[in-house]
Amino acid sequence: MVGLVGEPRTVFDDDPSARFIASAVTETLVRRDAHDELTPRLAESVPTLENGGLRVVTDAADAPDGRLEATFRLREAKWQDGEPITAADVRFAWQQDKAGPPGTQARWTADRIFDVQVVTARDVRVLYRNGERWDDYALGPHVMPSHRLAQATAEQRTAYAREPVHAGAFAMAAWLPGSITLSANQNYVLGTPKLGRLEIHFFPTRAAALQALLRGDIDIAPWPVLEADLAKTLDRFADGTRLLAQYVPTEAATVLRFGSDPARFGDQLVRKAIELAIDRQSIVDDVFVGRARVPRTYLVPPQWAAEEDVPVVRPDRDRARAMLAEAGFAKGQFGIIERNGERMIATVDVPAGSSARTDVARRVAGDLAAIGIAAEVRERALPDLLAEVQGGHFDLAITSEEAADPQLASERWAGLVDPWFDALAGLAAQAPDRMEKRAIYGEMETIWTSALPALPLFQELRVDVAPPGLAGIQPTPSGAALSWNAYEWSFSTR
Repeated sequence: MVGLVGEPRTVFDDDPSARFIASAVTETLVRRDAHDELTPRLAESVPTLENGGLRVVTDAADAPDGRLEATFRLREAKWQDGEPITAADVRFAWQQDKAGPPGTQARWTADRIFDVQVVTARDVRVLYRNGERWDDYALGPHVMPSHRLAQATAEQRTAYAREPVHAGAFAMAAWLPGSITLSANQNYVLGTPKLGRLEIHFFPTRAAALQALLRGDIDIAPWPVLEADLAKTLDRFADGTRLLAQYVPTEAATVLRFGSDPARFGDQLVRKAIELAIDRQSIVDDVFVGRARVPRTYLVPPQWAAEEDVPVVRPDRDRARAMLAEAGFAKGQFGIIERNGERMIATVDVPAGSSARTDVARRVAGDLAAIGIAAEVRERALPDLLAEVQGGHFDLAITSEEAADPQLASERWAGLVDPWFDALAGLAAQAPDRMEKRAIYGEMETIWTSALPALPLFQELRVDVAPPGLAGIQPTPSGAALSWNAYEWSFSTR
């Protein structure tokens, strides 16, 4: 019995509840495991230079700067309707993503690939972009059932999004308002799941999900149903006797983004003053009971490219006030600083629905008040907030920034840091190995912290709550849905 917050419209929505369902009912060629290592799923193995499945091609006419080519051999697997999964399904999935809207992660991933070639029914060759040495190359290709979708009408595709037939460990059995039943896929490629079904219940709020967990109505509350700000509460009842809370640092950070208005938060002195004013360690200690950590840059451990040698900035409000004075600000009415007759009054936008982030936003506003910046906290629907951030129409915004893929994470900051940062991002994408990439990313992180387009507030902690007798629960630092290995879950006692 699984509890989720919010009922998605489809299995493929960009929503945590949808991702949990999708991870259980779909399968891909390669995934990241609980140790952040690549592990084969529909593919027999992960193509590497060592096993000959991956190679660097330098003599292709359409890739003068060289490119990666990976050959994947599919296992003898079937879709949930019994049809065989073939290399043509890999090519079909890439073509669908390539035709998708720009700005999505699916489209970004598809754009890393130049071509997908069907070699045999079970062998597929993936040609990557000219000049790039993408570290997550094995995560790029995936499958979609071409026999169901290639000729499907818009109406049929809409129905499929609600009840997909894919290759995951569990299949859609019933979707009723407020709940979903998933049944074990007896022909799952990695073996029959140990659980017979998953019953998923949707709750309107995390408070309702928490109460259901306490009553024993649900067994599992996967991240982000509950957040690490509930650590004090979780420590009281999820102590390992009836329930167990697992905390895992993710490769993501919550940051305070600065608007680009040069008269306000586009001024680097203002940004640096705010960095000195906000007591981030206090936020971590008070809101997350010390379990989270203050990130140093936009990349965070255990991500392999994260740089730990960047100096930690300690709070110093006297220096912050001196910086603001250097920038031309003076104390005005009610202690609010002003420059050229404009008072420093701002709005801190924060996604609605997360009490942890709202609490953090209020703490940020309090620290800003100490240096004369009057900030009002405003909760916004996440799509509206992201649209404003994308358009640059905001003062301050608290957002979540994923960094599991350093290349994608770096591209999100393109044009917001420094021209040299953008140039280095291109070099990092072309670098042949992690050692060289890490050196480049280290320089980029130094540049990023100097320009400070955002202030990292805290590394995000995932907290997953389940009974200690449920074996196989393996949260991942990459932020993958907890159901990524649901086929391995089993109750030792019930």
